[in-house]
Amino acid sequence: MPPRILVPFDDSEPAREALAYAFDLFPDEEFVVLAVVDPASLSSIPNTADDADTDHDAEEFLDDAADQLAAAETIADEHGVDVDTRTRTGTPAQQIIDVAECDAIDHVVIGSHGRSGVARILLGSVAEVVVRHSPVPVTVVR
Repeated sequence: MPPRILVPFDDSEPAREALAYAFDLFPDEEFVVLAVVDPASLSSIPNTADDADTDHDAEEFLDDAADQLAAAETIADEHGVDVDTRTRTGTPAQQIIDVAECDAIDHVVIGSHGRSGVARILLGSVAEVVVRHSPVPVTVVR
């Protein structure tokens, strides 16, 4: 079985560059492309029985994740590569680490958003958390 490469994907330019880089760096491997829906992005707590707006917000975020994965599949098609796409809900860094741990992933290739200074301190860095806690090697594409 060829090695499996995980590429977190949010359809940002850094994520697009990371995906293309992964295809170039690991031409014969299997790819898992992951979109993460962060519940912190929702305007209210999902799954409340009588809050139709909350369900609508959650549905919109899931639709956005599906659109992101469709963009990743388009990039994969351009490179002649098949990808396995997945969507998870939760904190992005934790979901990436969980998939790396539980799904027989051999390497993670992740884009860096390039935050620095106060923004990095306040917002953190998903790539940095993944690098620090990943059970497998991580390549950060800038």
